[in-house]
Amino acid sequence: MINALVERDGKMVSPRRFQDFRILEGVTKAIDTLRQQNYELVVVTNQPDISRGLMPQTELDKMTEAVLALGVHQVLICPHSDEDMCLCRKPKPGLLNQYLGSRDSKPTEIWMIGDREVDMIAGIAVQAKVILIADATKDPSNLHKESSATDLQDAIRHIIEKG
Repeated sequence: MINALVERDGKMVSPRRFQDFRILEGVTKAIDTLRQQNYELVVVTNQPDISRGLMPQTELDKMTEAVLALGVHQVLICPHSDEDMCLCRKPKPGLLNQYLGSRDSKPTEIWMIGDREVDMIAGIAVQAKVILIADATKDPSNLHKESSATDLQDAIRHIIEKG
C-alpha cells in the first residue's frame, strides 16, 4: 500500500481528492531500496470511482504524478467498476499483461505486493511471486506465512533476501 486510506461513510477507502492523498511513512525508502537493487517499479491500481463519476480524472492525475515523483517507473490504472466487466480490473491480470506485453524481454522475476486478495490473484495469474501486506494485529497468523508481510518495508526485505 502506497497511500493512506480515508474514512468515508464509516469505511476506510481510497481518497478521491488530491488534498486527502497522503503517502505512507516508509514508502519513499522502500522505493529507493528497490530502485538501488535495479528493480523496475510498476503500480497497478483499480480506481472505480472514475467510472462511477465520483472522482474527477484531474484528481487521479495529480495522485498519479505524486506516485511517479517517488521514483516509480509506471502507474497502470483500471478506471472501471465491477459492473463494467473489463479485463483490466484486478483480480483479472489485464494491467499486468499490458505491462508484460510492453516489454521487449520478459522479466525473469516478477513480484506483486498488495494489500488485498485481488492483488494476489492477479499476480499469480501472470506467475508473479506474491506478497500480501497483512495487518498482523488483525490476524497474527499472517506473520508466519511465506507470502505475507507486516508492511511495505517487511515485503521489501523479503524480496531482497529471496533475490
